Amino acid sequence: MTPYILVVTKCRDDVFGGLFFEGLPADLRRHIRILEFGNDSLTRGLAGAAAVIVMRHGLFAFGRLAACAGLAGVPRYYFIDDNLMLLSEEPEVYGPYWSAYTDAGVRRALKGFAGVLVASRPLMRYFEEHALHPRLIEYPPIVWPVLRSRQAGWRPTGAEPFRVAFFGGEHRRDLFATVVYPAVQRLASAQPVELVVAGLNPSSLPAPSTHLRVVHLPYELRYGAALSELARHQIDVLVHPTPPSRNNPYRNANVLINARAIGAVPVLSNLPPYDTLASPLPAVLCDNDVASWHDALARLVRDPGLCAQVFQRVSAYCEENFSGRPNAHAIERMLAAHAAPGRLRRAARHVLAGPPLALDRAVVHAKALLR
Repeated sequence: MTPYILVVTKCRDDVFGGLFFEGLPADLRRHIRILEFGNDSLTRGLAGAAAVIVMRHGLFAFGRLAACAGLAGVPRYYFIDDNLMLLSEEPEVYGPYWSAYTDAGVRRALKGFAGVLVASRPLMRYFEEHALHPRLIEYPPIVWPVLRSRQAGWRPTGAEPFRVAFFGGEHRRDLFATVVYPAVQRLASAQPVELVVAGLNPSSLPAPSTHLRVVHLPYELRYGAALSELARHQIDVLVHPTPPSRNNPYRNANVLINARAIGAVPVLSNLPPYDTLASPLPAVLCDNDVASWHDALARLVRDPGLCAQVFQRVSAYCEENFSGRPNAHAIERMLAAHAAPGRLRRAARHVLAGPPLALDRAVVHAKALLR
């Protein structure tokens, strides 16, 4: 049987599985098996795994998974891409969801883990400075394939509108609605503009002006499918507003991966982690006010050459910083360090992990029914 590393995430095809594992070389990707927590196959998957990676919020939210893996002797790794320890200190922004992720709580929960996969170097430094775990492994996002090339350049042809897209998480939506959306409306008073909005309730935005066409795309959990749909709409600019947060410096600029994949110029808030990117910048940065966002968009409309220059920098940045080389190295070392279990060990693991994981599965299914 091919040895594999089990990755347990909240959802099977979400952005985290896509950004951090789909781009591995094919010979390593076949050693990765992704299952969502609560899946009916989780006990069997854990029993046969060479190692298990617990994703993001799963350190506390995945029931008895980590404890079962430890009891069954499955080497455990944790993956993190946000400073959840700081999020726990900002309940006014992120709610009480991250309250368990204090430094002491994370340090205690990670005892017995073989390592921590960390998505950014600032986040690695935080783990080191706070002694949260002795073995930290660099594991940034991996560049996604180009889904739409810009061979025709950036000059508009015929009556084609300038297309702006928003593709962001919930914490960006208020800023988009109050700052970026009015800037796009103002832009549309001077030239044809089409705004493509992904996953946002149409009723959450004021009615567009007569000059602006808004296309609402339904929420799509599958990361690859969502990017493909954006690429199909021939986006020129991808807007990505970011509210202030102490967590921002610890994030990755993976929005650049999205922009490169769909053939768009990224326009971002002038905040960490974007304000410290390489020079010349692989993005256009804005202050979080309507005038700044309007000026940036208008500048790109007027200057196709600037669009081409920025997009070239985006591609170069992604290829250098999100190449997947450190990820491949990390997975190779994990596979070398942990052999696949034999038949008897798999059977023993199944006996140990089966009942508690079955209880977890029942809880997950009950919550789904209540929703």
